[in-house]
Amino acid sequence: MKTILTVFGCFLNILIFAQESGNANYGGNQYSVNQAATIQTSYGNQNEMVILIKGIYNEKATSKLAVFSVLQLGKTAEEATNLIDERINLVKSQLKSFKPEIEIVTDMISFVPVYEFEEEKRIFNPKTYNEKPSGFELRKNLIVKFKETDDLNQILKICAKQEIYDLAKVDYVSINHEKIRDEIQTKAMEEFKSLLANYSTIMNVDLEQKEKILQEGYNIIYPMESYQNYQAYSQASLNLGKGETVNRITKNTTQYYNAVLPKPHAFVMNADITEPTMQYIYDLKVTIRLKEDLLPKNTIQKNNKYFLVTPNGDLKSLELN
Repeated sequence: MKTILTVFGCFLNILIFAQESGNANYGGNQYSVNQAATIQTSYGNQNEMVILIKGIYNEKATSKLAVFSVLQLGKTAEEATNLIDERINLVKSQLKSFKPEIEIVTDMISFVPVYEFEEEKRIFNPKTYNEKPSGFELRKNLIVKFKETDDLNQILKICAKQEIYDLAKVDYVSINHEKIRDEIQTKAMEEFKSLLANYSTIMNVDLEQKEKILQEGYNIIYPMESYQNYQAYSQASLNLGKGETVNRITKNTTQYYNAVLPKPHAFVMNADITEPTMQYIYDLKVTIRLKEDLLPKNTIQKNNKYFLVTPNGDLKSLELN
């Protein structure tokens, strides 16, 4: 009876172990370790070491500029001008009623005649077509400055009522460039001092006193630079018979915002932001000389030596202070 209980206990232990291992080992699957390569942040040799610090600052725009392209055709120059001004003025008045702080500017782009072909009828010659003016084409850009992201929906509705649909671009503007640069530099310096103290402890060397060479990099990436194309993929499978064909429809193509990943960066400031932002990228590279001259910089070392010639012709070194 004791033997049976022991065997049962062993079987129970094996069963529990198999359940705890999860489904990765189930059905012939073999568990494999997912190994990730690290990103090098420091390197060096016996003569010098290099410390790399990368940082990101995500900044919401203090204002945005929506640029709409407006096209107007008219039989005469006066008609084209009057029609486009009427449309733009209606948009301006409705936007001011929506939010008085919204700013609107009109930018003149082009004003050119439009031509068509007129057939010249001749009895004995081939047909000849001559260009003749048929009207005028007037293009202007409507620039709308706003602050809140949700305001763009109402701006689009108001513009659409006047058949202004072509949203050329949206620029992001910030008035905090200098402030952000100072903050990100300060953060990078804090990171550097922390690393320097840790490495000094590990290497048993006061790296603070070593000679250093500094390099830094700075860049701003705007949302319009971070959008990428995307095509929806959904395709049904079908077993075709002889002579059967399938006509597939064109899949939807769109874009999505693809921000710079924080993966290779030591720190990210304002990381928890959902909407597209201006991304300030900062790099700090510090090269530390591990082996250097014992004498301080700008020290002049004199190697003058004095000798005395004895009557016998021997040289004796004189130690002079």
